[in-house]
Amino acid sequence: MVNVSPIVAIWIAWFITATNVVIAKLATPYISSALFLLLACIIASACFAVSLQKGNQLKNLLRKDVWPKALVMGTFGTALPMTIFMIALNYTTPVNVAIVNQFEIIYSLILTAILLKERPTLKQLGGSVLILLGVGLILLQSGTSLQAKGDLMVLGCLWMYQISHIFAKKLPADLSPALIAAARAFFAIPALLILVICLLVFNQPVQFQNCSALWIILLASAIGNYFIGNTFWYRAIRNMDLSKATAIILSYPVMTYILSVAFGQDKITLIKIGGMMLAIGGAYIVTGIIKKGDVK
Repeated sequence: MVNVSPIVAIWIAWFITATNVVIAKLATPYISSALFLLLACIIASACFAVSLQKGNQLKNLLRKDVWPKALVMGTFGTALPMTIFMIALNYTTPVNVAIVNQFEIIYSLILTAILLKERPTLKQLGGSVLILLGVGLILLQSGTSLQAKGDLMVLGCLWMYQISHIFAKKLPADLSPALIAAARAFFAIPALLILVICLLVFNQPVQFQNCSALWIILLASAIGNYFIGNTFWYRAIRNMDLSKATAIILSYPVMTYILSVAFGQDKITLIKIGGMMLAIGGAYIVTGIIKKGDVK
C-alpha cells in the first residue's frame, strides 16, 4: 500500500469512515446485513493476503499471543456492531448513525470508571452532557417512528467497540498497522458466518439480489473501508499523537451529512445540525482535545 504521512493517513481514514455509512445504506435494499459484511470481510481478507504475502506476514495472525485477542477484536469491533448498524440503516439515516455513534465515548467513560476505578473529571462530565443533548435531539426528532428504532439499535450496541478496543490494545507491539487491520477483517468472518448460518437454519429471510449495483457497493465497502480505511487508521494512530488523530476522526459526521444529503438519504434540518454540533463538541471535550488555553 502507498506509504503516506500519518496526517494524510488520518484524513484518508476520516473520509472513508464518513463514506462507509452512506455506502452501507445503499446496500440495504439488495442484501442482508450479515451476508454483506461476511462477503466484505472475505474480500478484504483476500486483499490483505495478496498485499502481505511478502515475508509471509499473515502467519503471525495464528500466533497464540495474537489470534484470541484478534478474534474478540473482529467479533466485537466489526461483526456484531456493524451487522446491527446495517440493520438499523433500514430504519434510520446515515447521519443519525454517525451522530449517535458519538455516544461511544460515554461508554468509554463508564467502562473506565468500572474497570479502572478512574473517576471522570468535571470537564468530561460536561462534555458527556453535551453528547447526551446532541443524541437526545436526534432521538427527539425521530419520536416514536421507525427511525427512532434504528437510532436506539445503534445506541445499544456501541459498548461492543469498547470491548474491541481493550483487546486491540493488548495485541503485540510488533504487529504492523496493515496486519492489525487484516486481523480485524479476518477474525470477523467466524462470527459473521455463524450469523448467516443461523439465519438459514431458522428459516429467516436471507436477501441477496445479484446485480452490478450490489457488487459495486460491496467492493467499495470491502476495499475502501475494511482494507484501505482500517489500514490507514491504524497507521495514523501508530505514528502520530492519538489526540490529534481523534480530533480529526471525530468530525466525520459532517462529511456523512453532506454525502447523505447529496445521495438523497437525508434532509438538512436545524435539529440535526444542532444535534451534530452538540455531540461532536461534547466528544471533543470528553477526549481532552479542547484544553484550557487552546483558543487564542
